[in-house]
Amino acid sequence: MTDVLEHSEPRQRLSRTAAPWHPSMGAPPGLRSPAARSGSAAHAGTTTTRRPDAATVRRWHPSSGAKGPPGGPKQEAAAEQAKRGPRRRTARAGPPRRRALLLIIASAVALATLGARLVQVQVLDRETYAALGERQGTAQWELESVRGAILDRNLNLLAVSDNLPTIWADPRLVTDPYQTAAVLASVLDIDADIVAERLASDRHFVYVARQVSPEDGLAVQEMQLAGIGVRGESSRLRPNGDDFARGLLGATDIDQNPLGGAEKQFAEVLDGTDGREVARIAQSGMPLPTGTELFEPVSHGDDVVLTLHTQMQWVAERSVSEAVRATSAKGGMVVVMQSDTGDVLALAAVARDQDTDEVRPVAYNPAYTDAFEPGSVAKSFTIAAALEAGLTTPVEMHSTPAAYTFADKEFIEPYSKPSTSMTTSDILVHSSNIGTIKLAERVGAAELQRSLRSFGFGRLTGNDDAPALPGESRGILRAANQWRGTDLATIAFGQGIAITAIQLTAAYNAIANDGVYVTPRLVLGSVGSNGALRPAERVPTRRILSERTAQQMQAILAEVVRSGTGKRAAIDGYQVAGKTGTAQKPSPEGGYSSEAYTSSFAGFLPADRPELTVVVVLDEPDEYRAAIVAAPVFAEVAEYALRMLQVSPDA
Repeated sequence: MTDVLEHSEPRQRLSRTAAPWHPSMGAPPGLRSPAARSGSAAHAGTTTTRRPDAATVRRWHPSSGAKGPPGGPKQEAAAEQAKRGPRRRTARAGPPRRRALLLIIASAVALATLGARLVQVQVLDRETYAALGERQGTAQWELESVRGAILDRNLNLLAVSDNLPTIWADPRLVTDPYQTAAVLASVLDIDADIVAERLASDRHFVYVARQVSPEDGLAVQEMQLAGIGVRGESSRLRPNGDDFARGLLGATDIDQNPLGGAEKQFAEVLDGTDGREVARIAQSGMPLPTGTELFEPVSHGDDVVLTLHTQMQWVAERSVSEAVRATSAKGGMVVVMQSDTGDVLALAAVARDQDTDEVRPVAYNPAYTDAFEPGSVAKSFTIAAALEAGLTTPVEMHSTPAAYTFADKEFIEPYSKPSTSMTTSDILVHSSNIGTIKLAERVGAAELQRSLRSFGFGRLTGNDDAPALPGESRGILRAANQWRGTDLATIAFGQGIAITAIQLTAAYNAIANDGVYVTPRLVLGSVGSNGALRPAERVPTRRILSERTAQQMQAILAEVVRSGTGKRAAIDGYQVAGKTGTAQKPSPEGGYSSEAYTSSFAGFLPADRPELTVVVVLDEPDEYRAAIVAAPVFAEVAEYALRMLQVSPDA
């Protein structure tokens, strides 16, 4: 039995419970060695195999470096391939039509899916997505530049841009226009029906209420109404009130468009450049954090510094208003000028409302725009022309009868006491018409017209004969070759010529300034973002009288206040020089009115060292004598101005 098992063992089968094979165990179970395969032909038909001799079997191990166990189909194939040489590899052709077809099908499916989605969004679910889009929108804001301020000579604010809340709406985002309007009307002073109509529109932006109080703006903001927004908007603020220096400063509308005065004249300096912002907004009306689509920054305007002195302007307006009320005049003007610089320190103008009888500052500048016949204040320039031409002296005696015929008209002395003779100085001190006419005859029409023009009459007061303010008047001063008949006589004492209050001020200031004409100045300069003052261009001065003539005139005009028609203009402690003027107004029917007069006083002080030149004009006061109604206003304004400038009294 034992021999049979050793020499004749059956074909081995691997048991499911056999131990795992390992290369160190020899050939894998069931794998015949080459020797066994070569001997298989001799034993064909037998069911048994002889176990190979251990000496002839070479066992394989991974450490041998061979690619696989010795023998086996892979080794034989490798040997056969080695005999044939290296095998060439060829590209795999594959089916191209099949791949193209698959690509077309995939593209068609993708396009069909995209088209179906578009149909769903734009057709089937259009209302849903439209409602979703309505919850947010785009809003555009005009970013207003800050308009420059208007300052007085001491940099006090006269007009400045303030920021006030403005209520606006995007009607597309308002859910219930009528209810929203009713809620807003409960806080704001608005008409709910008008606002509801605006909110029901299809516009992107409408105003609800502009420039409301900060309290109202905060109340609306806290409501958080859909489609309602609150933003700051520039408004013009007058710290001293809307009537203060009304004509000089001018005004702006709610959009800060200039309407007149300095606001309009210096608009290019005051105006900045507006900006713009476009942004996406949520349903609440608030801009989305990353919704800004366009932003253009603003450029703010520069400040304008006027020559005006705020305290002097207050006094001038108060004094002339009281005088107009007291005399039942139609209106009045006061101009205060600094003698050496020509700076206008006060420019007051008031008028009486014919319906309400209220006296208040006017909205324009009659001192620059309204021309009037000056009357006796013009006599100073006739006397100055005669002195400058060497045709007389202050002490020369002249025959001054009560009546005098010139051309074809007899002139009667209206004011001064009849006297058979007067000095040149007395003619002005006592305001003699006839004495002035006789001096004008010596001067002649051509020279008198030239002299009057050198004083600034018939000319504009801006640089190069340009208007200093919009609408400035030249007045009326005809060329000498157009004078006829009695023109020389009447122009000599202030009729037949029309001047403005600012022209009269500048002319008297030339006498005060030792014969040098200084152009009236309203602007000191402008202040930019760097805070530095850019001085305004100065107009060159010009000499129109010799210093000697000017000093002679200063002495004569001082005597007018000391002993002549201007006594009520005197101020304790200061020597005052000036002249009264009472002129009949031209009648619409022709000739001159016997009831309507213009009363004025023009002068400067201190007389021997002038600091200020002041002019007062009253239009049609019931008491027309300038010595009584105009001279006291001059004294009141001038005295206060001297204290403000701290001018020391005379020694």
